Formats: sequence, C-alpha cells, structure tokens
Amino acid sequence: MIYFGIDISKLTFDVVVLNNNQISNFKYDNNSKGSKAFIKKKSSFDDKIICCMEATGIYGLSLAKAIYKSNHNVIVANPVKTHGFAKIQMLRNKTDRADAQSIAQFCKHLDDQGQIESSLFKPKSECYERLQYMFTRLQQLKKQHNQETNRLEASIDKICQKSIKAMIKFIEKQMNAIENEIHDCIQLDKELNTQVELLTSIKGIGSNTAWAILAYLGDINLFKNSRQVTSFAGLNPRIEQSGTSINKSQLSKMGHRRLRRALFMPSVVACHHNIVAMDLYQRMLKKGKPKKVAITAVMRKLLVIAYGVLKSQTKFDPNYQAR
Repeated sequence: MIYFGIDISKLTFDVVVLNNNQISNFKYDNNSKGSKAFIKKKSSFDDKIICCMEATGIYGLSLAKAIYKSNHNVIVANPVKTHGFAKIQMLRNKTDRADAQSIAQFCKHLDDQGQIESSLFKPKSECYERLQYMFTRLQQLKKQHNQETNRLEASIDKICQKSIKAMIKFIEKQMNAIENEIHDCIQLDKELNTQVELLTSIKGIGSNTAWAILAYLGDINLFKNSRQVTSFAGLNPRIEQSGTSINKSQLSKMGHRRLRRALFMPSVVACHHNIVAMDLYQRMLKKGKPKKVAITAVMRKLLVIAYGVLKSQTKFDPNYQAR
C-alpha cells in the first residue's frame, strides 16, 4: 500500500509519498493544471494507492474530486484529527512538507486501524454543493446588511445616509435573489426537498435553519449516532477533573461554530412553541441552571431531533417518546 499525504494551501499543494520505508515529495500549483500533473504522477505507481488531505473548504475540493474521478481512494480528514495525530507523533517542524508527511502517516494509521472504508470521500450532488455555496453567500450578505444598518444608525450626514440606504436596498435585493436560487435548487433535488420538509416539521426550525443544518452537517449517513452529530457541532459537554479538584463541565466548542450559531435563535423560539424543548427548558431552570445553559441544552436537543428525523425519514412527532 502506498500513502499520499497532501497539504493544501491557496496557491500550491505539497505531496509526500510513503512507499514502504521510502519517502518522496512533490509540489504542484493548486489549479487544474497542477491537479492533472499530480494525477499523471500518481498513476505511475503500480501498487494500491490511498490519498489523504485535510478539509480546507474550496481550496482542496476540486483536487479531491479529481482524485475520486481517477478511481483512486481519497480521504478528506478533519483537521482536528490530523493535528491531534501530529501532536501524538511529537513532530517539531511546521512546514508544508512536514505537514504533508504527517498527513501521509495519519493515512497509514487509519489503514492500520481498519478505518479507511468509513473515511473515504464521496462527492455530493451538484444541487447539494450549490446549497453549501449559496447559503454561505447568504450569510455573508446578512452580515453586510447588519453592518450597513449599524452604520445608518450612527450616521448624521444626509449624503452618507443616502449612500447607506442605497447599499442596504442593494444587499436586500441580492439576499432575495440568493434565497430564491436556494429554493429553486432544493426543488430540483428530490432528496434535498424531502430533507427540508422533514426538518421544518420540527417546531422552531424554519427553512433558513433547515438550509443551515443541511449545508453544515453534510451527508447525515457519515454519522453513526446522535453523539457524533453533537460532537461535530461542539454541543457535547467537556468534563475537567484532576485529582481531588472540583469537576468542571462546560461546552466543548470543538466543533462547527456556524452550526451552533444557526441553532441559537431557533432554540429560543422552540422554548416557547416546541413541547419537547419547552419541557427540557423548564426542567433545566427548575434545577437552578442559568437560562443560557438551558438554551444550550435545547440547541443540542434540536440537533438530535433533526438527526433523528433525517435518519428515520419520518416527520417530527412530539409524542414519539411517550409512545
């Protein structure tokens, strides 16, 4: 087995090849020409090949797709895992080549543990990828809208106010256009459309939150249980204990920050309209927990319910646990 570790940067990517006890390295431009050159070089190896790279968003997605289309296995690993592995190996150097070698060794580690099959990269549908890109753009526009609104409140000059109002109007027009594009994209994909209907059956979760969950979670089948989903979002507790010191339990926050942010306001709404969330919220308050802690518990509950309806392909039923 030959292991390819790939370290992605904006302009280039470094490749380190582990072939038995031999190590070789290459460097390519991070564009279509560099990807083709790498695929050609990779094809010159006769043995079975496994490539591994870190999840770096748009910078590595095209390369991962190219490797997949060339009929070779590729893993897009969570950077938290690869960085943790590098610390265990006590690697001292921090260069692109050193990172690529560490990723290659991580790939070998997964193979030794029999975890290759469960970690392999599979491209999403075209509509799903468009949803991810367009929802990210929608969030960027909303952020700009808030910034311009704050500037309008602080401005006292009429010319500046006129300019800001024109910008706000333009941004709102762009937001509406993106939302319509997302809606049309989901309508074209039967699976996505069904998933949105399942998620919006949960009181407190509207269309925008459903889009966020689908865009940020990705393929729900990659998660074996709800604990993995809450861990991915960083909504699982982290317990600290040392000797006789007092135990501390707090939110781990080692997960998807944007997904946590997308669940906050829906959880506030659910505390007043979703019977399951209302019950949990009130129980937390009766135990003396602060409101912020209670809302965080509701966020976790909503995400677990969302995972449940997507996994079971069944709409939300508040009486499910009672039955």
